Amino acid sequence: MFEIRQCTHPECGLRLPIDPALYRGAYCPRCGAPMIRVGSSYQHRQTLSELQPKRRISVLLDNLRSAYNTGAIFRTADGVGAAHLYLGGITPNPTENMAVGKTALGSELTIPWSSHPDACALAQDLQAEGFRLLVLETTPQAVPIFDVDLQCFGTDPLLLVVGNEQAGVDPGLLELCDLVLALPMVGSKASLNVAVAFGVAAYWLAFS
Repeated sequence: MFEIRQCTHPECGLRLPIDPALYRGAYCPRCGAPMIRVGSSYQHRQTLSELQPKRRISVLLDNLRSAYNTGAIFRTADGVGAAHLYLGGITPNPTENMAVGKTALGSELTIPWSSHPDACALAQDLQAEGFRLLVLETTPQAVPIFDVDLQCFGTDPLLLVVGNEQAGVDPGLLELCDLVLALPMVGSKASLNVAVAFGVAAYWLAFS
């Protein structure tokens, strides 16, 4: 259950939700003035959708550095019903790095995952099992993701690969992949945060 608390200082007026079981919320975190409860307690509302993904994807995280990015991807992968999360190279895993769970919020317990020191060797093994490798990366050969006709993959299992936040995807994986996908960028930056980019691509692959 949550409560809305509001700062009593007229020049501040900060309003925020708190869980009274965890935080007292007696004083404003911005200005230090007393806070009062506003309205009744409420519970975070969740709705369950009957919409099911058209295809289940698997995911390969190639040498991600950030435990928080990894945890966020866990949560999104769970949201799209991903079949498996493969953690390649130095990608932190939930067992060894508790920070992963801070953003995964329990999804690390519901989605199958495994760690692999060599992402390229893993990719070759998965290709031998029939997987089609789709790498999300900005390269001259990349195809805008929304221009791809997913029917060309038929019923083959798909593996979506995302790479290191600074170095990008291992060139060895780019050589192995069936297709390089890119998200259109119309602003001043050339790429998105890896967890955000993964979310866009994963939902497009699963539901389009």
